[in-house]
Parts: sequence; C-alpha cells; structure tokens
Amino acid sequence: MSLLNGKKGKDLGFSDFVSSAVRGLFMPYFSLPIILLGVGVGYATDLLLKPLLVTGFTQAGSIGAAVGPIATASGISIVTGVFIAVYGQIYGTLATSAKTGTPTIGEAFAVIGQRGLSVFAAGLLVTLATVGIFIVGLIVVIGGAVAANAGGVTTGLFILFLVVFIYLSMRLGQAGWFAADGMGAIDAIKASWSRTQGHLMKILFWSLGGAFVFTAIGALIGLLTSSLPDGIGSSIGTGVGLVFTYASGSVLYRRITAK
Repeated sequence: MSLLNGKKGKDLGFSDFVSSAVRGLFMPYFSLPIILLGVGVGYATDLLLKPLLVTGFTQAGSIGAAVGPIATASGISIVTGVFIAVYGQIYGTLATSAKTGTPTIGEAFAVIGQRGLSVFAAGLLVTLATVGIFIVGLIVVIGGAVAANAGGVTTGLFILFLVVFIYLSMRLGQAGWFAADGMGAIDAIKASWSRTQGHLMKILFWSLGGAFVFTAIGALIGLLTSSLPDGIGSSIGTGVGLVFTYASGSVLYRRITAK
C-alpha cells in the first residue's frame, strides 16, 4: 500500500492529502510504532504525574520531589516526540517515493541512521528561527508599547508578528521533509525556502482544511476510546493525530516538489 495510492506528485489534490492520513492508519509499519510510543509515553507520564495531581503540589514534600517527576515526564515526552517526528518524516518520504515500495520498520530505521540527525537539526533550526523571531519581536514590541502607553499599537504589531510567524513557518516548514529525503540540514532549509515559493496558499488552505477534518475524526476516535483507562484513550488519540500529521505532510511535500 502506498500513501500516494499510485498517483504522481503533480496529480495530488486536497482529497489525497486527507485520504492519505486515513490510509496511513492501515500501514502498520508506519502507524503502530507512532501510536504505541504515544500510548507508552502517555501512560508513563500519567504514572509520574498522577500522584502530584491527586495529592496536590503542596503535598509533594519538597520542591525536588515535585520537580523530579515533572522533569522526568517532560524529558520522556521531548525525546519521544523528537523520535516520532524523525520516524514519521523519514517513513513518509520512503512511503511516497517512486524508488521504493512500502518500507518495513527495519528499512526505515536503516535510513534513520543515515538521515535522522539531519532531520532533527533541520527541525530544531526552523523552530529556533520561527519561534525565536516571534518571541524576541513580541518582547520588544510589548516593552516599547508599555513604555509609550500605546496599547492599540501593541495589538497591531502583535498581529503583524503573528503573520510573520505563520509566513516563516510555511516557508521553512518543509525543511524536515527535505532532510528526510536526503539533504543536509542547512541545504534542506534553503530548499524549503525556495521550493515553497508559489505554494503558500496551497500550504495554508490544505493545512487548515486538514486540521478541520482531522479534528473531527479525532473527536470520533475519542468517543470510541473513552471507555479505556485514563491516559490510554487520550494517548491513542494523540498517536492517531501524529499519524495523520506525517502521512498528510508527506503528500503535501510530494505535491510541492512535483515537477
């Protein structure tokens, strides 16, 4: 089974963007590692934090007793999130490549060994660039506006920086996919900037439309898993959402880079 369902990149449309997400659920080598990791992290986090939530942070005994579980849960979530992102993007590029069939987990891990660091580095650099520029600009704007007592200016400039953030996210957001397809981190960022030119409206509207559809499907999955123990049902929903993200994201990447 292919995420592209036999179509070429230039023939892909929004319906393929959405249907590939559902199709990805039925590719066990793609979906199961992501969902199982999501469930495992959700369960581990629940075990670590539930005692604090039940007894209250003031009953933890000491600051260290409260910080330890929180730091551990955060570390597990971050490390697992990075791995899922790398796995999802690399498997997605392999599953949509004309050169390969449906990859196995072993084949995906072999490529992760070669490209995983580049995918991680590209994602980290893009995050630092987009979020960093937004936060620094926002701090400067708010600080200047407060000093000048110009609340209306602050609102306008906040919207401006939000637009800049969205613009940069769309222009640089394909970097991880280029890295997963074999480029180094810096080259992937450059390629994302150049190859997204002329595709920004497609990226924006496909992402918004997909978010609406995937949220509706996620709500349905939430109802179906509501009888499961606390933490597991929500973790399954999170894992399914990640499968949707990387399956549809790989289709958008192939559409943008189609010749």
